[in-house]
Amino acid sequence: MSRRVALVQFAPVLGDRAATEARLAPLLARAARAELVVLPELCATGYAFADRAEAEAGAEPVGDSRFLDFLAGRCAEHGFDVVTGFAERAGDRLYNSAVLVGPEGPVATYRKLHLFDREKELFTPGDLGVPVVERRGLKLAMLVCFDWAFPEVWRLAALGGADLVCHPANFVLAGYAQRAIPVHAQVNGYYVLNANRVGAERGLRFTGGSLAAGPRGEVLARAPAAGEAVEIVAIDPAQARDKRVTARNDLLADRRPECYRPLVES
Repeated sequence: MSRRVALVQFAPVLGDRAATEARLAPLLARAARAELVVLPELCATGYAFADRAEAEAGAEPVGDSRFLDFLAGRCAEHGFDVVTGFAERAGDRLYNSAVLVGPEGPVATYRKLHLFDREKELFTPGDLGVPVVERRGLKLAMLVCFDWAFPEVWRLAALGGADLVCHPANFVLAGYAQRAIPVHAQVNGYYVLNANRVGAERGLRFTGGSLAAGPRGEVLARAPAAGEAVEIVAIDPAQARDKRVTARNDLLADRRPECYRPLVES
């Protein structure tokens, strides 16, 4: 059965949650036909924090977040779920997270495993693995931005049974990840919904080009390199669950885990 999912590309306002919500609300309304919407990395806060103190000032606990409450309200209004990038505060640690939000509030959290550049000065690497969540009959995983470069985590999502990987991002290296995402979709046989941001902050320029890719590596939708965009696509979970390449080959069944030991020993 076909399902509608959407990505939203826009520019959060650094350090100004209210202004970001004002920008985001009409874009979410445009995605109201979808069942699931994916937003960019660090969506509530912006990205280019001057220092740890500024990152802490914008971060919130998942269970007590005005921004996630705002998204839950939009989910209730429009009848969808949202995956958003999120600066998560957990005790004295900060995580660059992705959170699945429904009308009832936060449903699941992923913490970015592979931190990029100055993120290593601000955030703690993720410690929740790559969970796969079943929601509305759709099995989804979440990754964040620089995770694009590590095929191991994409395969973990496949082994967990994901139909769709939701991938909030703040790409600054033009073209690199956008080229890789359809390949990850193809070699794992699932859909990927990447929501990148646009605009500039403190000398960083974000590259847009958000995209949806299908389980055969096909690009189902691509946003422009600049400017806001809402892209809605139809996906078929049955196609993601069929891992056959030929009558005798299967992307998961043909794996040789006994040969892969150096991956975890190095």
